[in-house]
Amino acid sequence: MGIGSRIQKFMPLMAILPALTLFTMFVLFPTIGNLYFSFTNYNGNIDSFDWVGLKNYEYAFTTDLINVGDTIKVTAIFCILVTLIQNALAVVLAVLVNMKLRLRTFYRSVIFMPNILGVVVTGLIWTLLFDPYSGPVVKGFEMFGKDTALLGDPEMAIYLVVFVQVWMSVGYAMILYIAGLQGISATLYESARIDGASSWKSFLHITLPMLWPIITVNLMLSVIGSLKLFDIILVLTNGGPGMSTMTIGMYIFDNLFKSNLTQGYAAALSFIHFFIIAVVVAIFYRFLSARGKGYGW
Repeated sequence: MGIGSRIQKFMPLMAILPALTLFTMFVLFPTIGNLYFSFTNYNGNIDSFDWVGLKNYEYAFTTDLINVGDTIKVTAIFCILVTLIQNALAVVLAVLVNMKLRLRTFYRSVIFMPNILGVVVTGLIWTLLFDPYSGPVVKGFEMFGKDTALLGDPEMAIYLVVFVQVWMSVGYAMILYIAGLQGISATLYESARIDGASSWKSFLHITLPMLWPIITVNLMLSVIGSLKLFDIILVLTNGGPGMSTMTIGMYIFDNLFKSNLTQGYAAALSFIHFFIIAVVVAIFYRFLSARGKGYGW
């Protein structure tokens, strides 16, 4: 075997080596380290911590069970609302801006633009708009005789955070749906029209089944993203008022930097969080795959 043939044999490995090195350094090693610290009472001092075994996990499911349960509940509500609203709205917007409209490129750009704004910028914009004293949104409520603290209202805060998250990310989902729509042959719609199918029936029996692979991808991205989200919540509400917007990710952050508990406990919470995401995603993917087989995918 010549030198050229030997080099060619190792080319695939050489191609993935840079990415594999970065993954190992910045994902694999930190993950293993975090798993180790979850079994300790590590509090930031690398020279002074002890192995405590499963005590951090035991604490999460006994003494701190109420708080952990509340954060799981908030996370579930947030995930369900964001996933359903974002994808339903994205499909509708994709169908509309995929039509032969004037300035449709402009409409697409406007809808997608919030996605390129940073989380901090988005959070500050909506914090000003939702200001309970001088913000335009509260002024609008006052015009209808409604007195509310908006982000300071425990009953309303979670829904406002959902609104901001959907506003920020619906453009990305819309772009994926547009790509899927453009891959559907126009002859299918023409055949359906000849057979007397209405636009609504064409949407139900052609558009949705043909879009199912994209719908699956978007739903999975929405579920994973909303389950692990904490940054926009940190900027908007900091998990408050009370614990009304305290998701699991936000609770881990809160324990890591603000709580009197050890950072080892935060590490344990992060692996509980990971396990929850893994289970939910596995179940969700199995359901979507079974549904996709019904559409012939």
